[in-house]
Amino acid sequence: MKKAFKKILNIIKWLLIIIIIIDILFLIVRQVGRTINNRTPDGGINETLYVDVNGDKQWINIYGQDRDNPVLLYLHGGPGQATSDEDYVVLRKLSRDYTVVNWDQRACGKSWRPEHNNGTQVTVKQLLSDGEVMTDFLRDYMGKDKITVMGMSWGSMMGANLVLDHPEKYDAYIGLSFVVDDMEMLKAFKKQALEWTKDDAELHKIAENVKTEQSDWDAMTTDEMIEEANNYGKIYDKYTEPDSEFAGDVNVITAMIFNPYWSLKDYYNLFFHQLPRDLNDLDWFPYLEMITYGGRKDASVAGEYDYKVPFYLVNGDADYTIMFPMVKEYFGKVNAPDKAYYEVSGGHYMPMLHSERLAEIVHEIALKSGQ
Repeated sequence: MKKAFKKILNIIKWLLIIIIIIDILFLIVRQVGRTINNRTPDGGINETLYVDVNGDKQWINIYGQDRDNPVLLYLHGGPGQATSDEDYVVLRKLSRDYTVVNWDQRACGKSWRPEHNNGTQVTVKQLLSDGEVMTDFLRDYMGKDKITVMGMSWGSMMGANLVLDHPEKYDAYIGLSFVVDDMEMLKAFKKQALEWTKDDAELHKIAENVKTEQSDWDAMTTDEMIEEANNYGKIYDKYTEPDSEFAGDVNVITAMIFNPYWSLKDYYNLFFHQLPRDLNDLDWFPYLEMITYGGRKDASVAGEYDYKVPFYLVNGDADYTIMFPMVKEYFGKVNAPDKAYYEVSGGHYMPMLHSERLAEIVHEIALKSGQ
């Protein structure tokens, strides 16, 4: 009996030793990769700093191969869905043409702090104001009269509002997975969903009950909004193309492992304080309470067609999240000094995840702009 017990202890001991060795090797390899990825290009720039934005410290990284290149400010989606843990590998591919600024907006990503979960309210008006402040900071810090703005999903709404309100500060607009108007998108989705589900009684009932009025969403609790969105997800899952983070040319896992800007503590904060652990029980997830979703109507660009800067869109050809036929219709009405519509294959996240194609498109835009 004692021999068997000693044998078990010995096995446990060696298992622990092996686990420790693997952990140490992982940390060494990770650190080597992070060090390589943190190199500054010759003649270029790779700076990370916190900027005071309307009284809130917010994280940015500035990366480029040539300090004289024009500046591009990237606006992530959400609101509140910072992706700097992985998207730096995409944005660096744009750095031959632009000095790219990756910004974690208020209360998310590396701009998140514990006090943000203590009753903080984040409104669209606040986020747009933050965008104006960040724009002015970069113009001054980088010595540029104007900058280019590129926004993804929610960031496309944010960026469109910025260039509509302050065209004198921007030299071009690039929208990825462009959002026109939340409620108009839902109306278009409902019409499409009713057609898709006409032979599926269960999902057809969900389609019939799609809420398309702002007042209905304003009256919902957070849990009700999540339940509603999950129901719509059942329709998307059955009738649209899967939109996985692994469907493009970006290796998300290695990007996260070798991210030179994110510490292990940052990832802990992301997964245990900023992202939901249980999609069916989100009461504990404070950020969902922080965003005033009803206020997103203030960011709608429906009816706004006159842009004083070049206007470029990059959308997935199966992006039913933003109802791409409606986006095409909007684009057709836009008046701008120059405009172009580009498509990539797939759904909502594909403009970023087809990173090589995005780099080609952005290079073409840069050439159009004479940059």
